[in-house]
Amino acid sequence: MSQDTDSPINVDDPFARRLLNQYLERRKSDLTRLRVALSQNDFSSIQLTGHNLFGSGAAYGLEEVSALGKKLEQAAKSIQADRISDLIDELERFVTTVTVA
Repeated sequence: MSQDTDSPINVDDPFARRLLNQYLERRKSDLTRLRVALSQNDFSSIQLTGHNLFGSGAAYGLEEVSALGKKLEQAAKSIQADRISDLIDELERFVTTVTVA
């Protein structure tokens, strides 16, 4: 399940490569929104973002994003702030280290 961030994701099609890079950039902007939501105890926003990550990650071949999204959604439902913080950190590590070639 875990994507090896040391090895780039190889995408031959330039259009698909651009889409994947754009997707990863949007996930980086999600990090700020997730942290703001957590600081405001806005667990419903975190739950929705997690749900969306769960649904979209696999469509881009990023099973790790889907797995983290599912965990975020579940942690938000259970109001587990510390767990959410850890998951946001994991998501950040993934989206900032994975490369597309």
